[in-house]
Amino acid sequence: MATRFVHYEVIGKVSVITLDREPVNAYDGAFHVEFQGAWLTARNDAATNVVVMRAMGKHFCVGANMRDPEPVPEGRSELAAWDEIRLIKETMKPTIAAVQGGCIGGGQRMVWPCDLVFCTEDAFFMDPTATMGIGGIQSHLHTWFYGPRLAKEMIYGGGRLSAQRLYAMGQVNRLYPDVAAMHADALAFADIVAGQDPVALRQAKRASDITMDIMGQHYVTSRMAELLDEPATFTLPVTRTH
Repeated sequence: MATRFVHYEVIGKVSVITLDREPVNAYDGAFHVEFQGAWLTARNDAATNVVVMRAMGKHFCVGANMRDPEPVPEGRSELAAWDEIRLIKETMKPTIAAVQGGCIGGGQRMVWPCDLVFCTEDAFFMDPTATMGIGGIQSHLHTWFYGPRLAKEMIYGGGRLSAQRLYAMGQVNRLYPDVAAMHADALAFADIVAGQDPVALRQAKRASDITMDIMGQHYVTSRMAELLDEPATFTLPVTRTH
């Protein structure tokens, strides 16, 4: 199916998801339907072992499209924020997010559940929702990934948290001088990983994710729905590792 905003392709044994709503990749219902469809395709593509998510344009994602939002197309449906996070996290392949420029507001929830995060040196993360009178509870994993001090600094003041600062904390894996170098290395590293045994990769990912869930991450994601008094309804089939 042809898409306008989010494209899916296969390079070798790597699924590549590209956000392509330049210049800033703002999302709305129409965008998220394509985004979630791409992740479902990547999750179910038996020909690939790794997923790389990247973006075209100056910014990875600046958050919601407030100027001219397009609704969910008729006959389609959009997953809630917490179910979208689970969709990405529960894709049992190693996942890499390549981030340039701003990753703002709800754009962060596209990156948080990925296994690895590569960034350009000028990349930054930001959440201005509290300054807009919104508490950000729909996808409040800030505290988990940035730590309580930095998360509160970001949310209370609405300022930027640089990729360089997160790199020093171990929350960003690699830094690059420009987008071209980042995209090239993301695909090169993904190609190396894709050459590993897929069962071993799934087992390694599952062990890591279960460890994080024991530490409370799954509980935080599940409570998002409870905070808004809306049940999580999306169910992913169990992926076997035999």
